[in-house]
Amino acid sequence: MAPAFAAVIAAGGALSTTARADWSRPHGGIAAIAPLSARHPQDGPHCDLRFRVEQSEFVAEIAMNLVMIDWLMVVPREDPERIDASELAALEPRLKEYFGAQMPVTIDGVRVAPLLRDVSINNPDEALLPLFPVSGWRGLRKVSFKLVFPLKSAPNEISIVWPAYPPDLLSVLAAKPPLDIAAEWTADGLRSQILFTRAEPGYTWHRPKGGVAARLESVPVPPAPQPLVPAWATLAAMVLVLAVLITKARGRSWTNALVRGAIGAALVVIVRPAGPPYLAFGSRAAPKLTDDEASKAFEALHANLYRAFDYDEERAVYDALAHSVAGPLLEETYLSVRRALVVEDEGGAMSRVVAVRPLSTKIASQGEIDVNGRATPAFVIESTWQVDGRVTHWGHTHDRTNEYDGRFVVAAEGDGWRIHDAEITRQERVDGGATTPPPTTKKPSAPEDEEL
Repeated sequence: MAPAFAAVIAAGGALSTTARADWSRPHGGIAAIAPLSARHPQDGPHCDLRFRVEQSEFVAEIAMNLVMIDWLMVVPREDPERIDASELAALEPRLKEYFGAQMPVTIDGVRVAPLLRDVSINNPDEALLPLFPVSGWRGLRKVSFKLVFPLKSAPNEISIVWPAYPPDLLSVLAAKPPLDIAAEWTADGLRSQILFTRAEPGYTWHRPKGGVAARLESVPVPPAPQPLVPAWATLAAMVLVLAVLITKARGRSWTNALVRGAIGAALVVIVRPAGPPYLAFGSRAAPKLTDDEASKAFEALHANLYRAFDYDEERAVYDALAHSVAGPLLEETYLSVRRALVVEDEGGAMSRVVAVRPLSTKIASQGEIDVNGRATPAFVIESTWQVDGRVTHWGHTHDRTNEYDGRFVVAAEGDGWRIHDAEITRQERVDGGATTPPPTTKKPSAPEDEEL
């Protein structure tokens, strides 16, 4: 069952969940990049934004097509449809002046001026030109550059206000509404999706505290096997015997000795101290979980599984996954998403989950499974959940919601519950799309706005 579930995660991509306040359950994955014809390039102005907090600098990587640059500023050039490399020298001071004045960046309460680096132009694919009937070559040609903000020390807070919201030229409204600007933020190994709008143009990042485990939800501990004779029962018997012997040795009657011993044993039974482990004898199976206990354990694991893909570094992704998944499913899920990450780096699309909502979680059965030759307590969960996702490419976004049914096997490891097996039994687009069969490991490429 593992490959199908891993394919669902990989199809969604290395998703970010930390930037949205309406996030209910963290989730993650990377969208496979579809052919050029399926990418739906945005005619009109667009801007690709990626922010990175590095050790010695904060970097804004920006790519704008000429439509947006012409909307921002006057850029003299020989051919209005393109900009030559020799003309970039005249553009650079205009970019630096505009963003230095209009895009305030505050680091730990101090406004910092940017440095402009790596200004370049792209060489667009002529086959995409028919997709830009309004903008023509100006829509395809991009100017890329970096705004670099030096850091004196590791920052705890960075605030930024994005200034530019050009009109949506494809809107059917007479008064063209301003475009929203989607962006990605990478810091401390975490990748987040943010959205700038004219109504909410600012974003503030705060350095997270703690390591991988500190950023994951707490998972209830599996119930431990119970001794047939607990330590407190052995201790009560010992108190009874000792009290009787000591009382009798002092010349008291048997009745008095038994009463004193019974009182001491009763106090132990009432308090039930843990006592040293060697006083416990025998063993019986751990008590079964209630539906509520099983649901809480699974939903925390499920949330942490997707939250793992907020991380940017492969090692951190794997370590975070290992807190939720074990067995063959761990390696299969990790490798599927790693392959998708490589595709993302080549294609440039960002696929991110903005919310995951558990709809139904119920325990189907409880018992034991064999894990490395050892009988391990386990339970089977049947779950239904929804995922709100967003794909950003060519400077615009596609939002959609998918609903899933799945069956999961959760087993007790030495350090807690882990998902050992999974099967996606239903996948349905619930915002206007059609029901689709569960994915397989050989899933063909699909348009980005249909994937999650």
